[in-house]
Amino acid sequence: MPRIDPFSDAVSSAQTPCVGPDTSPPPRPAPTLRVTYSSLRTEGALGDDVLAAIVFGGKTHCPDDPRCLRIDLEPLAGAGLSEVWRGAGPARIGTAGPIRHVDDGQCLAGWIELEERRFGGLVEASEAAYRGLLQFHAQSPFSHLWRIWNFITDINEGEGDEERYKLFCLGRARAFAATHATSPGIGYPAASAVGKPKGARTLQVCWLAGRGPGETLENPRQVSAYHYPRKYGPAAPSFSRAMLTPHPMLLISGTASIAGHASVHPGDAVAQLEETLANLDGLLRQAHTRSGFGSARLGPESLVKVYLRNATDAAAIESRLRARLGQAVPFLILAADICRSELLLEIEVVQRSGEVLSA
Repeated sequence: MPRIDPFSDAVSSAQTPCVGPDTSPPPRPAPTLRVTYSSLRTEGALGDDVLAAIVFGGKTHCPDDPRCLRIDLEPLAGAGLSEVWRGAGPARIGTAGPIRHVDDGQCLAGWIELEERRFGGLVEASEAAYRGLLQFHAQSPFSHLWRIWNFITDINEGEGDEERYKLFCLGRARAFAATHATSPGIGYPAASAVGKPKGARTLQVCWLAGRGPGETLENPRQVSAYHYPRKYGPAAPSFSRAMLTPHPMLLISGTASIAGHASVHPGDAVAQLEETLANLDGLLRQAHTRSGFGSARLGPESLVKVYLRNATDAAAIESRLRARLGQAVPFLILAADICRSELLLEIEVVQRSGEVLSA
């Protein structure tokens, strides 16, 4: 089937000044990027500094605002909370083909949702989504991708190389390869890829980008994902373990119970949690040692999100996390499938240097 390019006739438009090299204001000093888990008001608009408000599940309130995005993952802990990203303000809202984006002149939040059937399958839809967003940012002042979230229907369906996560990785890798051919210096952002429930097969991709480059970090306890051996699929996953942004903020990718490149502790969610926390500690120490950034452990300046395969494990995981993190660290637990069928959970973290993040 010929590749469909949903961006071929895209014209960028905006409700406030359009994102583009001719209309963007000059950089402002001391940029600010913040994120909290918050309950959104049932009435009234989002504040003018909000870049994106991510709502999880079908029951959490989502304001009638183009900056609000619903993700079909039900909360298992933290019901009613949304993930709210704020910039320096005021936010400028725009579109470019199927891409929706919001920026504050320094940072940009973007998202895209594509129906797989329009492209002939998940490989093609993934390649189209990533070609589009990479092309968009190549022509944008926000040329540095920091963090990407991928939400994939039926992520573990299929056998061998036909497993859907592997198909997604193949499409994503093709898009990065095409971009590297013309822009060889581009690196891999931090990322997560988790599974949505069965239903309409749509690919949702959300991301953060900025004017300044971030610093990628890898975990000394793990093989870099982009160096995984062939046994994990025809294309290795295209992401870095973490990204340290210029603001500064440490964005840790989805992290699971993987030692080297192998899954460990199959069937034991609590043991997988402990292995995952050890991996997160390794990344935090790496950031602290290499860049002098923040704390070398999870603390009140951290924001934690858990993707959990089996709802029956939620109480045990919540109890263990609270005992480990204390009362000051906010976290969400969301029902989601993980990229490997033997993995039962995945955790991502945001850490700011010297700033407590309140829920």
